[in-house]
Amino acid sequence: MNAFPAEEIRIIEFGEEDAEELSELFREVWPLAVEYPEHWRKKRMYSPKRIIEEMRAGYHYFGSRLEGKIVGVYKAIITEKGLYGEQQSVRRDCRATGLASAMYMQFAEYGRAHGCKRNYCNILVGQEVGEKLMKKFGFHPWGEPYEQSEGMLVQMYERLL
Repeated sequence: MNAFPAEEIRIIEFGEEDAEELSELFREVWPLAVEYPEHWRKKRMYSPKRIIEEMRAGYHYFGSRLEGKIVGVYKAIITEKGLYGEQQSVRRDCRATGLASAMYMQFAEYGRAHGCKRNYCNILVGQEVGEKLMKKFGFHPWGEPYEQSEGMLVQMYERLL
């Protein structure tokens, strides 16, 4: 698969008809995310059924396709605090292409368009790529690091919109 130039990256919202392909992406990406505990990685390999249930419960799945195939995704939900994003997943051969950056830019645009006061997300403490993206896009630590799951310390970050 060829990587795309950043100016060609389009972030779209996926629908229920994409659940099977989204599930395949999670099953491809999360086993390789060895910086996370194994129990967390297994939890992130959602079934198509779970993805559809989340969509019906208010989660939005955004991402991009390359050559017709989903190569990156994150999910977001509007809460009383703002727009919460999580589970960013990018195919290994599409890393360092600007795809994650495009998703962070769209994350802000979507939040503003829906009247949210902030974007917020958790980043694994010590995960250099995630921390670098937080700095690049103007996110700041929000609160103290905490254990999101057993043995997994995260820092919540916010970006005021």
